[in-house]
Amino acid sequence: MEIYRGWNSGELGADDMGNESGTWIMYGVDWDDPECIHTVDEAIEYINKVGFLPLFKNEILGFSLEERTVPEYWWCEDPKVDPW
Repeated sequence: MEIYRGWNSGELGADDMGNESGTWIMYGVDWDDPECIHTVDEAIEYINKVGFLPLFKNEILGFSLEERTVPEYWWCEDPKVDPW
């Protein structure tokens, strides 16, 4: 799995895919990025604020849980940091 960061700096385009040549790619931010969602409670708070948040990257750049969390923590089995 490859990891890309920086959706909010304009490095990625809206047409980027989550699977390229058979390799899954997770998009996200660094832990200290001001847009980073660190916990499930923060995710719930953000979703309640905006009304809806897709799980994975989509046509709206930066509008997904994937793009607002640290990619290394997905499926890490640590409930303190895993966005699931």
